[in-house]
Amino acid sequence: MKRAKYVRKNKRKLHTTATAFAVLILFAVFSGTCLGLSKSIEHTEVVGVSQSIQNMLYAAAAPMQNLPVLPILSEINPSVTPEEKPQEPEAPPAQQHDVLPNDPYPSLYATKVEQEKMDPKDRVAYLTFDDGPSSLTIPLLDVLDRYQVKATFFVVGKTDEESLNAMKEIVKRGHTIAVHTYTHDYKKIYASVDAYLEDFAKIHALIKDTTGVDTALYRFAGGSVNSYNQQTAKTIIAEMDRRGYVYFDWNVDSGDATRNNTESQIYSHAVNDSKRFSRPVILCHNTDAKKATLNQIPKIIEALQKSGYRFDVLKPETKPVVFRIPEN
Repeated sequence: MKRAKYVRKNKRKLHTTATAFAVLILFAVFSGTCLGLSKSIEHTEVVGVSQSIQNMLYAAAAPMQNLPVLPILSEINPSVTPEEKPQEPEAPPAQQHDVLPNDPYPSLYATKVEQEKMDPKDRVAYLTFDDGPSSLTIPLLDVLDRYQVKATFFVVGKTDEESLNAMKEIVKRGHTIAVHTYTHDYKKIYASVDAYLEDFAKIHALIKDTTGVDTALYRFAGGSVNSYNQQTAKTIIAEMDRRGYVYFDWNVDSGDATRNNTESQIYSHAVNDSKRFSRPVILCHNTDAKKATLNQIPKIIEALQKSGYRFDVLKPETKPVVFRIPEN
C-alpha cells in the first residue's frame, strides 16, 4: 500500500513538473525572456524530467538567446546511442589478376566482364575494319558519319602523323579502336606466346598513348586459326584469356582481301552472307588499296538497314564470334 501511494505520488509530481515546464516555455516564447529559462535548464536537473527532455527544452530556447546547444544525450551518456543507419552493402572488390612472377608485362591486364544479354529477335550487324589506319580512314569515317553508323577498327602499328591523327579521329567520332598487330609479321608473332605478347604490348601501348583508350579487344592477324599458329594458337589464346582480353574473328567475309574481287562481289558477300546471321560480324579492310571497299560501304549499310539490321560496335561484353580451334 505504501509503495502504491509512493508511485501515485511520483506520477502526480512528474505530471505537475512537466505541465509547469510547458507553461514556462510558452510564457518565455511569447514574452521574449528566455535567458532565465535557458540558464535554469542548463544548470538545473529537474526532478522527474529525463535528461533527453531537458535537452529538448534547452535546444528550443537556446536559439533565441544565441546560447550554446547542449550536447546530445549520447555525448552525455556514452551508453546511450542514437539509432544507427543501416550500412550500405559494400561494392564487390575489383577483380584481381594473378600476375605471374617476373611477368614482363605486369600492367597488361583487362577487367573481365559478363556477356550482355540480347534479344534474340534483335538483328545487329558489326562492321569491322582491319589493317588501318590509312589514307582512306578519314573518308571512311565520313561515310559512316553520314549514315550515323559506328564500326570497329582493328589497327596496326603505324606511327606517321597521318595515321596517328586517323586513330584519334576513330575514337573522337565514337567508334571502337582495338588491337590487331603491330608488325603483321605472321612468322614472328606466332613463334611463341612471348613473341605474341611482345607484339601485342607494343600496339596496345601505341593505341593507349595516342588515343587514351585502354582497349580490351583484339583480333588475331589472319584470324585465330591460320597456317602460322597451328602449334601456338591454344597457348596464346589461353594466356590472353588469363589476362582478360577478348578476341573476335568473323562470320562474314566481304572478300575484299581476295585478289581480283570486284566491287559487286564485295557487296554481294557482305550483304547476302550477313542475312544468314542475326549478328553478323563483317570482315573488311582499311588499307590504302581498299578503295573498292570504301565505295561499297554506303550500299552495304543501306541494304542491311533495309533488311532490318541496326549497326553497333564490338565491346568486351559482346558475345564473341570465334573460329573453332582444331584439335592437334
